[in-house]
Order: sequence, then C-alpha cells, then structure tokens
Amino acid sequence: MRYVLAAWVFVLGMQGAAAATSVCVDVEVRSWTQGAANNSAENGEAPAAGVEVPEAMGQPVVAEPVDPFAIDPARYLERLVRYEVTHEVGFEAVDTGCAERVHIELYPLRMGWTVFARYTGHAREEKVDEVQLDEFTPLAQRLVRALLWDRAITQVINRENVLRADSQTNLRRIRGEGHATLGLGTQVRAGQLATLGADGATDELRILTPLSVQLGYRGKYKAWGLDVFVRGALGTNHEAPRRNPTGGHVDFEHAVGAGLHFLRYLDAVGMTSWYFGGGAMFEVSGFSVIKPDGSRQDGDTETFYTGGLNADFVFGYEFMRTSRVHFYLQGELHVPTFQLDTEVDAGGVDTYLPGGLLQVGMVF
Repeated sequence: MRYVLAAWVFVLGMQGAAAATSVCVDVEVRSWTQGAANNSAENGEAPAAGVEVPEAMGQPVVAEPVDPFAIDPARYLERLVRYEVTHEVGFEAVDTGCAERVHIELYPLRMGWTVFARYTGHAREEKVDEVQLDEFTPLAQRLVRALLWDRAITQVINRENVLRADSQTNLRRIRGEGHATLGLGTQVRAGQLATLGADGATDELRILTPLSVQLGYRGKYKAWGLDVFVRGALGTNHEAPRRNPTGGHVDFEHAVGAGLHFLRYLDAVGMTSWYFGGGAMFEVSGFSVIKPDGSRQDGDTETFYTGGLNADFVFGYEFMRTSRVHFYLQGELHVPTFQLDTEVDAGGVDTYLPGGLLQVGMVF
C-alpha cells in the first residue's frame, strides 16, 4: 500500500509539473525622452554613466571604480519577479522556450520609478505611479499575482505588500462656481382647516396661497448643483373676526424655513438648461385662530406654531447662463413628513398640508 501511495504522489507531481505554464520574465529601464544617451555626445555633453565613448572622438576612456554594492534595478526586479512566478501554483519561470511572457518597464523619476507591467497570457497591463528600490519585493509579489490571475493590482493588496503609492495619491478636485440667489414666488398649500360656517367653524378643504421670498447660495459643479437657502412665506388670505363671533376660524400667517437641494443640469455647458433634483426643507409655520366674542379682551386672534421636515422635488429652467447675472424659473413639490397637530384655547389644526411652489429667481 505504501508503494502504491508513493506512485500516485509521483504521478500527480509529474502531471502538475507538466501542466505548469512556462513564463519568461524581462525587465528594462526606459527613458521618458527619446535617444537621450545617443544625443548627449552630439551636443557636447558628458556621456551618461556606463556609456562608452568611441576612440574616434579623441577623448581618453576613464575607467571609474565599480561599487560592489551597486544594484541594477532591472536585474534585481527581474530576479524577484522570477521567484514569485515560480512560487505561483501552475506557473514556472524559465529563460527560453516559454509559453507566455511578463514584460516590465521602469521609467526613472527623481525618486524611484514608474512601473508598467504586461502579461501576454491575459494581455493585461498594470501600472504603479511611483515605487522605490526598497519596495521591489512587495511590488514583485503584487505584479505577479495581478498579472497571472488577471486581476487589478489594487485587488491583490494585503497588510504585507502595501506600497507608498497606495497612500500617497494626490487627488485633484473639481472647483465649482458659487452664486448668490434671490427668488420670489407663490406657494400653494392644501389641507383640512377650520373655516367659517353657518354653525361656526368647521374643518373643510382649503387652498392657501402665501407669498414666498428666498435668499440662498447656488454652487455649480459641472453637471451638478447645490442650493442652500432660507425661505419666508407670508399668508395673504384672512377673515375678519367680526364674521366669526363663535371663533375657531384658522388662517395661515407666515412661515420660515431652511433647506438643501441637489440639482442635476441636463445641459451643463449650454446657454440655457433644464434641471431637476430634490432635497429637504425644515419649516416652522405660524397660524392664527379667531377667539370667541367673550374672549377678545387681549386681542381678536391667538397665534400658534407648528412645523417639521418637508421632502422636496425640484424642477427648473435656467437661462442667460453666459451672463454674470442670470435667471431661473423653478417649481417645487413639497411632501411633509409630519402631521400638523397643534391646539390652543381658541382652536387648532389637525391636518396634513402638502404643497408646492412656483418662483422666478436671479443668480448673481
């Protein structure tokens, strides 16, 4: 039995060796400029280190001492990559007769190199923007795992092969335009409110149309926009207390709110553009209720406040956008996330009050 097992192990080992993909590895140091070494002599410049000067130039060849600890980056990285290839299951690094090839280019920077690596098996190429000599070991590991298994180099990172480039990326950000805004409009609100009736105040569906004034900031970031604003509303419909001797009639007086809207422009660079978006507005509303005849010593009405958060849906049209001062028409749908439920001695409200807004505004 022991001999049978040994035979199977030998056969499986032979099959694994036969199935291994042979890979050649070559690494070269390249230049960001074309013909830098060849052009130096023609321009009268001193030749780069390691460049032979022909005798025809009439200059003596000076032999410089060789540093025994100097490292050729291409040879060093090639050896590390060959090691990693051989230790990947199913692959073997060879010198000749390879089925596939890993080709790596090093482009020198002031500190380190930019690395491009390509594997013919998947026609995949990976790049590292900046790497230094002391990072060649983790670099070789990540390049091999990424290329041989057809994965992005960012997907093969672990705690032991982090490179400086992974945490030193400089991100550029889009700089937006900031504008002040002024808007004037009319709101529409609908809900069950106490109103005048033959037998006193009763709840009926009423349509309110307060005036609206808005001040804010509009930031534009390519196709996106952001509105931050404060808004006030003033009620325009009121009933005289003399018409409601029993009291209880409710009128909308005023409101103040602060909101945030996100916008998306359909033509970001156009002279005119439609836009749409959404957001939220926190609003506090004031209502007045008429007191009964016998309770009007301190005034005919009593004021109370209620409020909450509205979910807003926005659509609009911006025009004359090439001018320093331009304009917009905007409509909104307001969906409250709360129920108005407030009472005072003279009466109160218990209703859901959705609404909308239509306004014209100036952006400057």
